[in-house]
Amino acid sequence: MKKTCVAVFVLLLLSAFAQAQGHPNEARPNWEIFGGYQYTYSDYGPIQDVGTSIANVYNQSVSLDHTFTMTGGDFSIQMNVHKRWAAILDIGGMKGTQDADLSQYFQLLGYIPPGTTQLSTFRSTVYTITGGPQVNLLQIHGAQVFVRAMGGAGRSILGMDDTTRKALNFLVPKFQTTTTDPTVVAGAGAQYRVWHRIFIRGTADYVHPFSTSSQNYLRIVGGIGLERPGKLW
Repeated sequence: MKKTCVAVFVLLLLSAFAQAQGHPNEARPNWEIFGGYQYTYSDYGPIQDVGTSIANVYNQSVSLDHTFTMTGGDFSIQMNVHKRWAAILDIGGMKGTQDADLSQYFQLLGYIPPGTTQLSTFRSTVYTITGGPQVNLLQIHGAQVFVRAMGGAGRSILGMDDTTRKALNFLVPKFQTTTTDPTVVAGAGAQYRVWHRIFIRGTADYVHPFSTSSQNYLRIVGGIGLERPGKLW
């Protein structure tokens, strides 16, 4: 997976260099700020890790569904250092809820009567703060198309209902439900100026924290931004 991401990023950069350089008197803003709505398909491994940790105590295995969607917001500030290159700082946050069935272990612990079911409710929160280069590829009918690659940190916070928390604390008291890990983001997007210095932007990114838990995210962000007047490059 890491080698594939690196190869894709290199190809995108090569494509950027292959595009036309644009008009020498093209104006570009010095700074851009952006805020938007974030919709993310999440493969959130910490939920499975909770189930695995509890099942291991009984020498059993369990499979929990940990793919679901999260929603949230995204904010970025961008400094344009060339007519095609920019440095971007991106901050995102997202939340989601997923149910899973650990009833068999609640029964073994005496938390619920035999033969009954009580679903566990997991509340997942993920924050990212990353930064890196962004490269303009081309202009299409006034829309600016770009690619970017960023690195930084991601923070995962896993909450759960009281019964699941009680079972986890009793069986696996050292289990960490909050972690901070190195994180990379790679993606592409487009933006279009709609009025004076106001623009709309849409991006699609792959987000991967380097964590002991399996975590992968595909996010789509859409929103509005503001430019600070720039200079002729």
